[in-house]
Amino acid sequence: MPERRTILVTDDSSANRDLLAGQLSNLGFWTEAANNGEEAIRVARRLKPDLILMDVEMPVMNGHDACKRLKLDPLTAEIPVLMMTGFDPRPERAKMVEAGGDDLIVKPIALRDLQVRVRALLRLKELRRDLRSTQESLRELVKRENPTESKAPFDDRVALTAQSLARLIGLDAEEQGGLTPEEFAQIQQHTVLGAQIAGPFRPATVLAPAIRHHHERWDGSGYPDKLQGPAIPMMARIVSVADAFHAMITDRPYRPRHTVAKTLEILAAGSGAQWDPRLVAAFATSSLPQRIAGTVEGDEARIA
Repeated sequence: MPERRTILVTDDSSANRDLLAGQLSNLGFWTEAANNGEEAIRVARRLKPDLILMDVEMPVMNGHDACKRLKLDPLTAEIPVLMMTGFDPRPERAKMVEAGGDDLIVKPIALRDLQVRVRALLRLKELRRDLRSTQESLRELVKRENPTESKAPFDDRVALTAQSLARLIGLDAEEQGGLTPEEFAQIQQHTVLGAQIAGPFRPATVLAPAIRHHHERWDGSGYPDKLQGPAIPMMARIVSVADAFHAMITDRPYRPRHTVAKTLEILAAGSGAQWDPRLVAAFATSSLPQRIAGTVEGDEARIA
């Protein structure tokens, strides 16, 4: 018999907590309760729940602040946080992304909606765990095939940026130098080989298309399959924007890093040609670019 999952319900209203706890119990989950964000942090660190339901407006510490602290703590960073609000969800969704939350649901919550959101986030947690395992396996393969490859933490950053951009919408800007056509064709093969390497792993249905197609272009002139517009898998489009942003804000042997403003200018210029215009617009008008750039600079300072 599978182990029952535990969900931490955080709401300052005892009536709401009891209602949600009853609904979740009927769905087969164990529940624990907290009446504000500060208490939720304490309980989460002790209990390590499988998921946290977090109300936005609470005394002592609100849901957004609590979520930020949970996501910064290695002990609780991997726990999915489903934010709850009784207000207009449109501005709240942006705040949820800013806080690092995983999804937003509007109160009063229908049982069916609660069931779908909770099970989806629990499945996402499993996929993230599998993806970490896959990334480690891929790193080992890359090390064996390229023992002189310089170590850099940018792959993880691109993945996190892509994940944040995907949440934001609700769901290569690098110079080529003097490469010959034969050399460029060889470089293009990394998208096909990467997808083949990822194939045997369980999350390959998500990972492999993103690897294979993240160098496709919105106008159809990319590689390896010259897909165009919506025919490019959404995850590949997201990774393409994230990959390009990180490439431009980091130093390269052939050029210094661009500023965030310059990078966003380049992304805007390529919107509708290289990148999905909807994704570029969502990314550029959010707080993600500045936050990501600050994280990169902090990491590089520690590495140096």
